Amino acid sequence: MRHPLICRAALLAFAVLAATTLSPPAVTAGETETTATDADNGVVAYYFHGNKRCSTCRKLEAYSAEAITGGFAAELDSGELEWRVVNIDEEANAHFITDFELVTKSVVLVEYRGGDIVRFKNLKLVWQLVGDEDGFVRYVRDETRDFLAEG
Repeated sequence: MRHPLICRAALLAFAVLAATTLSPPAVTAGETETTATDADNGVVAYYFHGNKRCSTCRKLEAYSAEAITGGFAAELDSGELEWRVVNIDEEANAHFITDFELVTKSVVLVEYRGGDIVRFKNLKLVWQLVGDEDGFVRYVRDETRDFLAEG
């Protein structure tokens, strides 16, 4: 009777190993996953997420994308502003956790000059506003407009 127990243990170990080493799901239509390289100059609006993405997290990303791409077309076209979606669970992006003091999925505005971070602002109210799409979009646009004006 020891063999079934050993088989179960081996199967469990395999399942845990597979779950921790599988790649995150591919980007689906409508998403704009980017490589997270630092900008040289200008402002970057980031949406930071991890491998595990619930419906609320996807809503945060969609509302943020709507706020930035729908409200700042001229700034995006000129390069004054960039929109980036970044997976912080990827090893190359882990530094953003400490760079911007991230504790969860976040929208962060960052100003770069000469490749260095000049200032940043974590838009912490996005979690409180995720149930109010209009309020969320208005908040992100207002904060982004103010951030751009301060630069």
